Amino acid sequence: MKSTLPIDLFVRVVQLGSISAAAREVDLMPSSVSRQISSLEQELDAKLFQRTTRKQSLTEAGAVFYDYALRLSRDMEEAREVIGQLGNSPKGTLYIAMESDFSQEFVAPLLPEFCELHPEINLRIVLNSNITDIVESGMDMAIRIGHLDDSSLISKKLTTSQSILCASPLYLSKNGAPKNPEGLTSHRCLSFQVRQGRIAWMFKKDLEIYKVSIESPIKANSLSFLKKLALASQGVVMLPKWMVQTELKNKELVIVLDNYQLIPSSTPVQAVFPSKARLAPKVRTFVDFLSERLES
Repeated sequence: MKSTLPIDLFVRVVQLGSISAAAREVDLMPSSVSRQISSLEQELDAKLFQRTTRKQSLTEAGAVFYDYALRLSRDMEEAREVIGQLGNSPKGTLYIAMESDFSQEFVAPLLPEFCELHPEINLRIVLNSNITDIVESGMDMAIRIGHLDDSSLISKKLTTSQSILCASPLYLSKNGAPKNPEGLTSHRCLSFQVRQGRIAWMFKKDLEIYKVSIESPIKANSLSFLKKLALASQGVVMLPKWMVQTELKNKELVIVLDNYQLIPSSTPVQAVFPSKARLAPKVRTFVDFLSERLES
């Protein structure tokens, strides 16, 4: 039976659309659920639902209270899960947002071992690097490439990602290879971009810093897409080295400006999660597993 706390019942009534549907879910009489909702309204001194013979809808106060009730309900569910797992094997459903390219390359091959070690943890994975609010989106954690902007989140470094500039031999034979960073201004540069704004690539050599503004004919928020364009001889691209190891070995792509160091030279790959989530055994177990495997 699911929780019958008044706040949990209120959340389920809103989500399911009716008192009778919520009552069936928790195996209670509709009259019992209705009494608990009424008790909640009395405690808050506010009407939460506008009821008619055909439908019910949230009042203004109900809509405001729902946002708070949803967070409280999730916190209580997490508390029950953490307390229930004390001294036991981790279990439950783990919701994770992952950067698609990295996750398919590195995380997916590790999942069979994880599932075998922890059969009571179910994984729900969203391959989306654009999820900015982990809590609001219902995620327990995310795997992100780059530095952490949100100070309310906790992070654990899993590994590092080194970037390189590369292009196809055919493109370079037609256009020549740039001899220095400034030479990139006369080349087609394919850029990864999530947010609007100007793009600049930075380099370092002999303690001197070079910053080059890039005018890209093609910008995309997918590294895999940009890699395919580079293989099709469409320009110079900045990609993680781990993503093009095979293409470099087969000489389908070659490194450009390898005597200059890109800034930053490497980018952290991090597991990020709300501070409270670090207590959840399912989160801690998954993060520790990835950290051990990716560092080795």
